[in-house]
Amino acid sequence: MPNIIESLNASMLRDPRWTPHQDRRAGGTKYISTFVNGRGDVIALDLGSGGKSAIWALARLSPGTLAPAVDRELYPSERPRNHHLNVPELKGKPLMRFYPRNRSEAQQLVDYFAGA
Repeated sequence: MPNIIESLNASMLRDPRWTPHQDRRAGGTKYISTFVNGRGDVIALDLGSGGKSAIWALARLSPGTLAPAVDRELYPSERPRNHHLNVPELKGKPLMRFYPRNRSEAQQLVDYFAGA
């Protein structure tokens, strides 16, 4: 049975609001799947985070009021990160890593970022 992020990845591949990032393989690698919305904003699904589901986004796009209970962690621009996140839109920028507890929270975040 797919975990939250694997399920989200499969649905985003069919979602017309998102396209796979042109510098990455559609569907992702075993570690990261990267998508671009219609405005060019990028989010990444952490497929390799094991039991803890994670979604990466630019910190400036991160919702302050949406899903305030979703656990999150700020990654300042100088903090080291997985090289799979090194797409031009994310490289060297402050990121936020979200840890949704269930598929509903994860979908809420994706819906927000699709229209952010």
